Amino acid sequence: MGMAYGVLARAAGLSIWETGAMSLMVFAGASQFIAVGLIGASAAIIPIVLTTFVVNVRHVLMSSVMATYFKGQPLRTLIPLSAQLTDESFALAMADTSRMAGKPRFQIALQMTAYSAWVGGSVAGAFFGSLVDSASYGIPFAMTALFICLLVPQIRSRSHLVVAIVAGAVALIFKEMLPNNLYIIVAAVAAALVGLWLTQARGKPVKTIETVGENN
Repeated sequence: MGMAYGVLARAAGLSIWETGAMSLMVFAGASQFIAVGLIGASAAIIPIVLTTFVVNVRHVLMSSVMATYFKGQPLRTLIPLSAQLTDESFALAMADTSRMAGKPRFQIALQMTAYSAWVGGSVAGAFFGSLVDSASYGIPFAMTALFICLLVPQIRSRSHLVVAIVAGAVALIFKEMLPNNLYIIVAAVAAALVGLWLTQARGKPVKTIETVGENN
């Protein structure tokens, strides 16, 4: 994924050093893909900053969930945990929360691995980017494919499926109606509210797909 970003960054006119520096200092895959797209389209700095900020607001939702597993941890632990949180590391952590609860070292190691791979991949992609036709290899679709791969393993119950469908439907409805990718935030909030209603308002545990199969 980092290599895909590096290729697109070079195509947008960024140098190898600029491509690597953005990954070192920003480390936000979706926002970086959007940023290089806007840079390639010669967008002004203010729209680029506002758009990437809105896209990154989802980290407030993810970090608030993560915070419940690290209560009482010192600030020196929470800072790297928050600074290096990504969609990928969040999804992996949520897949098995027992590995994360009260174990900041595991999560920090996971996020540092992702950070190193992203930065290294970005530089490699930028270096070899001139040798690759990004459109021919479907590189612009890489981020979409990544999120699909993150989503599918997380759908382990009917409730999860409903939440995923709601998020997708809301995103499609508001995509052309709201500016600066605000539809992402609207879809995330809508999905969170539906998930909350399904798990708490009903007052009963979620029946997983695996459990349904065993009962049948």
